[in-house]
Amino acid sequence: MPLVFRPARADELPRAEELVVRSINDLSERHGFGPMATLRPPDFQLFSLKDDADGLWVAEADGQIVGFALSWVCGDLWFLAELFVAPGHQGHGVGNELLARTFEHARKTGATTKSLITFTFNVVSQGLYIRHGLFPRLPIYMVSVARDALITRLQQASLHAHSADGLASHDSRAARCQHLGHLAREASPLPSQRRHYERRSPSRR
Repeated sequence: MPLVFRPARADELPRAEELVVRSINDLSERHGFGPMATLRPPDFQLFSLKDDADGLWVAEADGQIVGFALSWVCGDLWFLAELFVAPGHQGHGVGNELLARTFEHARKTGATTKSLITFTFNVVSQGLYIRHGLFPRLPIYMVSVARDALITRLQQASLHAHSADGLASHDSRAARCQHLGHLAREASPLPSQRRHYERRSPSRR
């Protein structure tokens, strides 16, 4: 079916947001989180359309909206607020085409800093953004190894237990461990399900 990419209109923003909610919930349910998004009035989208219509695009197939992108600019900051493709149309280049049009929005406005937020478990979107030069502010590395190759490295215990009886420094060690645990929790990306991506122009590095 032929795909048409065109600027969004005000009257179709509610349908575009239905697609956004459907796409988010399809993704989160496939990763075992259950539905996460609920439908809301497209107030921000309408505001963005009136403020700068160049940042809103839809992909259409047979009269149905199958993709939606929304970017806005404030000063030299370009922010990709929404980029979603209907589940049945993913993997066919729709996201690439929409992203290209929002990048043109950034170019026309002279924005030098590009930023967005996406889910950490959405590795497909991460790959799309990285291919276009948008990298996580905190690195995310996906690694894998064959079980047989790994099991040979785990023959010895990696943790050893020692009695704390008679150690004068036990209390101070426990306090330090507690403090380090707190720092680790603060630094961990696990409590947050979304990741901030950013790209700056070479002159801004």
